[in-house]
Amino acid sequence: MPKHKKLAAAESEVMDCVWQMPGKVTVREVHNRLYPNSEKAYTTLQTVMNILVDKNFLRKKKIGMVNFYTANIRREDAMKTETRSLVSRIFHGSFGALATHLIKSGELSAAELDDIKKLIEAQEKTT
Repeated sequence: MPKHKKLAAAESEVMDCVWQMPGKVTVREVHNRLYPNSEKAYTTLQTVMNILVDKNFLRKKKIGMVNFYTANIRREDAMKTETRSLVSRIFHGSFGALATHLIKSGELSAAELDDIKKLIEAQEKTT
């Protein structure tokens, strides 16, 4: 699969929406879902979605007069790419430093910390 570029904030918002919607979507459908009160112009969204096609995050197929878009990358793959980029830039490539930061940050709830403990225990059993 071709390498994907990074997502800007507006692009990430659109991709989140597309990943939540099954099958092919139109600009109108995404616009109605993301901006039900027309907070952003339809043409702005159309531009963002076409940028996502150029960046290889979306595929576009014209059927009749309408362009239909589908995700060209799974959410999980995009998360891996973004996480690797963050870890490389901020934590000098150390995933352990990221984990330490998250745990010490005070931002995780007790339930989230418990889930992390369970994941670590499960991982230790498989290695």
